[in-house]
Amino acid sequence: MFEKQMSKKEKAQKIVNDPWMPLLVALIIMVIFDQLNWGRQFGIQFLLLTLMILAGLFFLARIENKNIPWRSCLLLIPILLGAAMTAFQAAVSTTFFNILLTVVALSYLAMTLLNGQWMLFRVREVALGILRLIQSALIDPVMVFIHHGQSQKDRPASGKNAGWQKIQPFIIGVFIAAPLLLIFGALLASADLIFKERLAGMLDLFTIENLPQLIFRAFYIITLGYFMAGAFVHAVSRSAEEKTFTPNQPLLQPFLGHVESLTVLVLVNLLFLSFIIIQFRYFFAGQANISVEGFTYAAYTRRGFFELVAVALISLGVYYLLSMFTKRTEQKIKYTFSALGILLMLQVGCMLISAFQRLSLYEAAYGFTTLRTLTHIFMIWLGVVIPTVILMEVFDQFKRLALVLWLVFFGFTLTLNLLNIDRFIARQNLAHALAGEPLDASYLLNNLSVDAIPILFEAQQAPDMPQELQETLSAILACKSVLDDKPEQRLSWSEWHFSKARADRLFETNREKLTDKYLSLKEESYVYEQDGVRIEETYHYYYFFVNGEEVFCRPVE
Repeated sequence: MFEKQMSKKEKAQKIVNDPWMPLLVALIIMVIFDQLNWGRQFGIQFLLLTLMILAGLFFLARIENKNIPWRSCLLLIPILLGAAMTAFQAAVSTTFFNILLTVVALSYLAMTLLNGQWMLFRVREVALGILRLIQSALIDPVMVFIHHGQSQKDRPASGKNAGWQKIQPFIIGVFIAAPLLLIFGALLASADLIFKERLAGMLDLFTIENLPQLIFRAFYIITLGYFMAGAFVHAVSRSAEEKTFTPNQPLLQPFLGHVESLTVLVLVNLLFLSFIIIQFRYFFAGQANISVEGFTYAAYTRRGFFELVAVALISLGVYYLLSMFTKRTEQKIKYTFSALGILLMLQVGCMLISAFQRLSLYEAAYGFTTLRTLTHIFMIWLGVVIPTVILMEVFDQFKRLALVLWLVFFGFTLTLNLLNIDRFIARQNLAHALAGEPLDASYLLNNLSVDAIPILFEAQQAPDMPQELQETLSAILACKSVLDDKPEQRLSWSEWHFSKARADRLFETNREKLTDKYLSLKEESYVYEQDGVRIEETYHYYYFFVNGEEVFCRPVE
């Protein structure tokens, strides 16, 4: 009844109906996340956090009586994919991009939850939307209370205390439950030793020794909860504003003359063309290029690859800016500009092919690493952008650039998940070793996550595997497993991870086959002075040999 009597001015002031609810939901999420994550190994915590954020967001939209369009629900695909894959991919690089994908998709959802216009956003709307979202995260948790206070001024006396009347029963319930919790907790702790141990562990958090930790945890829970509440407010209120898109309306009026822009494009095209013509004899020659110039593989790749990628990225940026700011009033000028732009993109594509070949040559010589694999995949998706830019120029669709870049980023992250980087690296480097090249055992041991364990076991148990390579793999697996004499830690359910669980099962199944006979023990002593006292310490560690080189395994504790 009161809502119907509210003036238009009050409705404009009102951001959300209940100013406490977004903050309460955000703090509950952060407290649960802290309990699941603090002091624990990475497992399914990020997936749970994402699910809680989505649940909180849709709950707030529900109690605010907001309708969510189906286009906004499409963003659940990248959000849930990125979050879920953090529990199935252990590689740090893949996990990083999965988290980044989830955060970017959540930001899109917060910006367009109620209007569903994210697919229409140009680069400018994305940039302004992010700035407004940040602004909301900083000030909206406070603004909702200010606006709520303003809307309370003309309320009837019975309506002013409506908020307190909602909270009062919960406070009374907490005071009634407190003594009961103490009594029942004491009785249950006395009845079960495990429960007593867990309860004691929880109460230990409040001891004076743990006060700095408690303060820090409370600080980050409140701080992140505050920002999350602001994002919630933005999503369920400010994202309702539908934007009017004018496809041919630029962010800034074109100010650069066509002569200047065409001159830039002509000169850059001539430079690129001269580069291609001069080097045409050995531009794609690979090994011949190295022989002619006397380069090593490493020098050849570093000398050409990164420079060519930089040229491609800068060219894309320059061409986009010229497209935005160049005056193109006559049809003849438009066609000339487009033709020069397309020629520029074709030459950039030619250089990317050369850069890709250089990288492939390096991989063929030295095998794969995480950085090389990421760059390899990035190059492929950058190659997708080039013809897409050409099509956007031909059909005058540069307003779709933000959507294209978002889809390319989604495709890049999806490729990482489908490929499983560490398994791919292990498989490729083993094939490289079978072809007669040296195996970088140290990299397999120290730089790959548990994602690679199934491939290592599969190769180690292959009947046609050469004995020397099989012993190297056995040493790597032994170092990763059976010599770990640390006491077994009991993991909580929130620390479960698919790759780690699978690796643990493989180690347990093959424990008897992996012995320390593949490893050697070494002792080293070193002397140092501390406070004028000469101290000598002895250091023991396990190692094994590969191709006559010592590979460090792990210290003996």
